[in-house]
Amino acid sequence: MMARLGVEVGTRTMRGVRLEGWFRSRARVVEVECDPANPTEAVDALREHLGRTRRIALALDIPFLFMKRVKLPPLPESEKREILRLEPERFFPVRAEEIVPAVRDDDDLVFATRETPLATWVAALEALGPVDVIEPGPLALARALAQVQLTGAVVLLDGQADGIGIVEIDAGRVRCVRRVFGTLDDAAAALVENQGAAGPIYLTPWNEDRGRALGALLPEAVMQPLPTVADVVSPFLPAYGAALGIGTKPNFPRTLVSRELGARITARWWRQLGLAVAVSVAALAFAIASADAWRARATRSLDASLQSVKQRAAPALALQNQLLALDREAQAIREIEQKRPDPLGVLQALSKRLPAGAYLRGIRWSGTDWQIDGFAPNASRLVAQLGAAPEFKEVRFLSATTRVALGDRTYESFALAFRYAPAP
Repeated sequence: MMARLGVEVGTRTMRGVRLEGWFRSRARVVEVECDPANPTEAVDALREHLGRTRRIALALDIPFLFMKRVKLPPLPESEKREILRLEPERFFPVRAEEIVPAVRDDDDLVFATRETPLATWVAALEALGPVDVIEPGPLALARALAQVQLTGAVVLLDGQADGIGIVEIDAGRVRCVRRVFGTLDDAAAALVENQGAAGPIYLTPWNEDRGRALGALLPEAVMQPLPTVADVVSPFLPAYGAALGIGTKPNFPRTLVSRELGARITARWWRQLGLAVAVSVAALAFAIASADAWRARATRSLDASLQSVKQRAAPALALQNQLLALDREAQAIREIEQKRPDPLGVLQALSKRLPAGAYLRGIRWSGTDWQIDGFAPNASRLVAQLGAAPEFKEVRFLSATTRVALGDRTYESFALAFRYAPAP
């Protein structure tokens, strides 16, 4: 189970939210005192309470951010970022300092932070695990609030002596961020100026007295605390939102990741991708080998089972073969019986068809072919009578007829051939 750690660095505290799991993440939170100039002790305290992790996301509180709307040429985000990085004095109140800007292509709201303290915080946090994402705290807060469908809100981050941060969120995106120094009257005036003095206003950390005082200054507003998200209370929501941002390769121009850290993150992503591909290939090869081995074992088992079945079935198979042989013999006998001529039937048919005075002297047959010879008063009439019968086919003379005198009568000798097909 992969653990993710979101950390928010503030002026006096460091807040951490550790998430276990992806679908139903369990959150553990801790707040420790922190000296931003020397964060090592705070990081040690985080490690003691939350342990090491494989991925870290860092959110920076408003006091560490420069926030400004900057009109830049219509260039890609990476080139806009490079313009801000090369000429920071032109856009931000810094002198001879390197900054890390975060830009967005679809609006002109720019965040930036000083690179030197950022590198110090990253170096300290890498004792807990690799840092994957660095982003402004207001963006992480908006991501956390989106988990409870709060995509439009005005949030006051009450830092009291460190100033009051005003974050306006619309459709889940941070549209405006301001930092107001002074009293609650100044914060109320800033809200009125930005036309955000009506409707719900969320105050964090919640304080009844300051909420009541601010409500008196803004009678059309409804002051209320930020909601709890996934059992994470409002002061930890920026750290929680940062942890939620872990999981995909970040778009570096939109983050506060420095060029050096970005190169390390990219190299780490490629290593992890290569390792994942190698593991996948190895797993596939193992699966194929396992499938082949399983198939071979299954084949051997089936062969053995088949041989055993054949041995047990041998007597039954022999008996079956004998029965089949007997059946074939019986069929052959039936066919022979059907083809064998029936002399009595032929003689009976001839007796019915022979004219009066005709008699047979001999009869021969082969299959369905028959030959007869004898004497008749008129041999031609005999052929005509037999040919008219349906059971006698192809009636013909085999030789010429001769006349002979037998007693006081004259007969014609005949020798005929025909095929006999009894009527069904």
